[in-house]
Amino acid sequence: MDALNAIAVETPFGTKTLSVHCCELSEWHDSLDVMTVSAFYRDYVPVQRTLMGTLFRHGIRVEELSYDPAIDLRDLCNIWLSREVGEAELPFGRIGCIEMTPLRRGNALSADLEKSILSSIHAFFLMLELASGSGIPVRSLGLPILGGGNQGISSGLVNIPILNECLGFLRRNPDVHDIHVITRNQRQAYEFARSLDTSYSLAQNAQSVGVARRGNAVVDTGARRTSSEGASPAHPHASAFISYSSSDKNVADNLCAKLESNGIKAWYAPRDIRTGDYASAIVDAISCCTHFIVIVSQHSLQSQHVLNEIDLAFQRLGKDVRICPLRIDEEEMGPAFTYYLSRQHWMDAHIPPLERRLEEFVGRICSE
Repeated sequence: MDALNAIAVETPFGTKTLSVHCCELSEWHDSLDVMTVSAFYRDYVPVQRTLMGTLFRHGIRVEELSYDPAIDLRDLCNIWLSREVGEAELPFGRIGCIEMTPLRRGNALSADLEKSILSSIHAFFLMLELASGSGIPVRSLGLPILGGGNQGISSGLVNIPILNECLGFLRRNPDVHDIHVITRNQRQAYEFARSLDTSYSLAQNAQSVGVARRGNAVVDTGARRTSSEGASPAHPHASAFISYSSSDKNVADNLCAKLESNGIKAWYAPRDIRTGDYASAIVDAISCCTHFIVIVSQHSLQSQHVLNEIDLAFQRLGKDVRICPLRIDEEEMGPAFTYYLSRQHWMDAHIPPLERRLEEFVGRICSE
């Protein structure tokens, strides 16, 4: 199956592949150890023209597989991995499922649902690490654009987290060799293919190898990307430090991508830690930034590290830095955060869609 885009990723275990394909699942013929599906919470009904429906038509009963999974983490984070599928028309060894909690206000997408899918993406890859370490083969993985079907999650919101989790999994795990993002939605496929070309994380951390297209084929050129590709020079002197809790990393990843696509260089840990001296790197980065962005959430409000970073930025107020709080939930702030942030210009991003709120936040910074 020809790829719209494919990236050769250099890892300590050799060169691996991350690719994106636009096709119906029934057209996929290459063997996959695990095919990922997303579902509503405990709902595996094979609705027509959904991924679940396609699997059902080709002999894979996801509901039956859910009765006795090989790994069951549904009570903790709504994910599970099936036992071997057995005889079926599609070449999948197992099904990995991410279930999204049915948190909706009428027909409106809820902020809790958006955050749950971001958390579940991270947890899903940790589960695959567990599976691989337990002797379950995960050499080849298939992924849809998670939540992009009837769940109504914006592909723009999940593309960067999916990409970063894929890169991390390829680099950490000695057994996995290739990951294929598979979607029949042409717009989603081309958006993800484009993200492979413009990802700063891919260029800097994964040491990606460039690709050249010949029709639908992709040929390795060996050309290294630079981090500046795809970035606009519209704000050459602006730089942002992103302070966040590790529990909100997928939000930080999205925010970073949007800042850098608008020509604002972003710094955040652990991506930009170049030495072993973590504390010194943080202090140096805050001392140089023009915008200190803090992602305020129930997680960061409990983080002493985030509070320390806010204190360092607060000491530069009135000089050459702006403190820009981005609030992604409605958790009430404690006294320390109130002291530092109560008089700063807030941006509330807890009203969905989060994707649009992040774009508005970046637009506000760009207009200053």
